[in-house]
Amino acid sequence: NCLKAMGKNFHPECFACAYCGKIFANSPFYLEDGLPYCEEDWNELFTTKCISCGFPIEAGDRWVEALNNNYHSQCFNCTLCKKNLEGQSFFVKAGKPFCKSHARG
Repeated sequence: NCLKAMGKNFHPECFACAYCGKIFANSPFYLEDGLPYCEEDWNELFTTKCISCGFPIEAGDRWVEALNNNYHSQCFNCTLCKKNLEGQSFFVKAGKPFCKSHARG
């Protein structure tokens, strides 16, 4: 029993994630620097994540780079009132974004 992937032949039980060792079976895999990764590890190791929600910022997503972090556009909000701050003036206290109304408190 043999499977072909990445131009090579593998025993099915030998074709596994380069990071965690999980056998792919019929699951999708992602290539990075010529090595196969399961989706979970690829997302954890190689994607840019939103500091607010923790989910990956994917191609085509609107996003904001601020305070040395990356945010989905919809996640860049005032720490107190959750007003969206994309494209707005904002203030920083303790490394967190605040709208003008809550910057003084």
